[in-house]
Amino acid sequence: MEFLSFYNLLLALLTFSAYCISLAVYRLYLSPLARFPGPKLAALTLWYEFYYDVIKRGRYTWKIAELHERHGPIIRISPYELHINDPDYYDELYVGTSIRRSMKYQWSMKGFGPTIATFSTESHELHRTRAAALAPFFSKASVYHLEPSVQSIVDQLVARLRTVQGAGSNVNMVDVFTSLTGDVISQYAFARPFGFMRSPDFSPHWHQLMMELSETSHVFKQFGWLEPMMRSIPPSLIKMASPKLSSLFGMQDTIRAQVLEIKKEHAEGRKPSGRRTIIYDILTNDQIRPQDKETERLLAEALSVVAAGTTTTAHTLSVLAFHILHNPGILNKLQHELESIMPKPDSQPRWSELEQLPYMTACIQEALRWGYGVSHRLQRMFPDTALQYKNWRIPVNTPVGMTSVMLHDDPSLFPNPRSFQPERWLQPSKTQLRKYLVPFGKGSRSCLGMNLAYCELYLTLAAIFAPNRFRFELYETDVTDVEIAHDFFNPCYRANSKGMRVVVH
Repeated sequence: MEFLSFYNLLLALLTFSAYCISLAVYRLYLSPLARFPGPKLAALTLWYEFYYDVIKRGRYTWKIAELHERHGPIIRISPYELHINDPDYYDELYVGTSIRRSMKYQWSMKGFGPTIATFSTESHELHRTRAAALAPFFSKASVYHLEPSVQSIVDQLVARLRTVQGAGSNVNMVDVFTSLTGDVISQYAFARPFGFMRSPDFSPHWHQLMMELSETSHVFKQFGWLEPMMRSIPPSLIKMASPKLSSLFGMQDTIRAQVLEIKKEHAEGRKPSGRRTIIYDILTNDQIRPQDKETERLLAEALSVVAAGTTTTAHTLSVLAFHILHNPGILNKLQHELESIMPKPDSQPRWSELEQLPYMTACIQEALRWGYGVSHRLQRMFPDTALQYKNWRIPVNTPVGMTSVMLHDDPSLFPNPRSFQPERWLQPSKTQLRKYLVPFGKGSRSCLGMNLAYCELYLTLAAIFAPNRFRFELYETDVTDVEIAHDFFNPCYRANSKGMRVVVH
């Protein structure tokens, strides 16, 4: 009996070893991706990406940039995935639905939980259906119509800053802007702002939670079974084992309550606060499938909208505010331009007026370039067509992506790329440069919230830098406090940063 047990164990070890050797031989020499350049270890195992994104905390983006310098513009970065660093190929990869069907890479989308939100929907056809339900709400016409609700929260920001004006205490503008965008998107989604702007300290937990949620995506991507397993554990144990996951599940429960309340109002024939909201529109849209109106689907959609509508816009505002304050010449030019439409300290122009201002627009474009939008690569898979990149034929259904970090920092397009220069967007070549400004992505899967983000950027910038309204002084803050140090899909600052702090005079 002991001999048989030893024999069975030995047989299992030999079988497993043979499997590992066969898999290694296939991935390194027989796979359709075997001929693409890149490190052998990345081609061999996903643990290579795990090391840089989980152990090193979101550093694979920079490692990929280093690999491009060594291996060229197209490289293999995992057993299954390719990455391209060529600005002129971006428009070929990210295309509209009329040109080519595109799919999301499901393994990567696992990082965001169940792939039932529009953002993480893998299927081309299902994504079109779900995006069509959301797109009207984020159209420019809709944002113009709902601009007063955005303005009301910006007005709260002005009022809150006046309460600390002259007090001599410092304010973390990263928390301020994250609270602002969190209240805007929750007002948009539920007609019930979370109320972060009312917090005495501008709700620092909200920015922390958004970053923790972003970082957790790397773990969930690598271990797709972890999120549902953790949900089956009592919350008290989760809180002891992982405060980050506990905070994530707590936020999900808060948003679930919002969704259930809106469903109840819909069932009773009432509209939330007397106006449209994203969730209510989905419930009342007869073109949307009944299964897409179920609570778990609506929860996933709401979580996705809230996360996407909070972090990147807040990051761009932080970048903008820092560089405007760090460069008095930029502040002077901006305020001189604003004087033309804000003759009094309490003037509040409309978004449509502000977007006509060339220098303000240049400042916003430079902040979008400098802050990247999302910092992670955006993979696409094409089920019907093999792509051609120069002499390289990319097999059908191969995940292939590009990264805005590399595009926006390309010195051949943007000389001295880590210098904040709004003037580059006022040059004769600005039209050509806009082709390479991709903070919202491009193609059929580009960010639906682009117009809302622009509205927030213009209204907030005008509100806090209006002539004769506030005078800000940077407090123990330098450029490293707004530089990204970690790619958690969303940009994240260095771990020991205390934020972008100011004193309001």
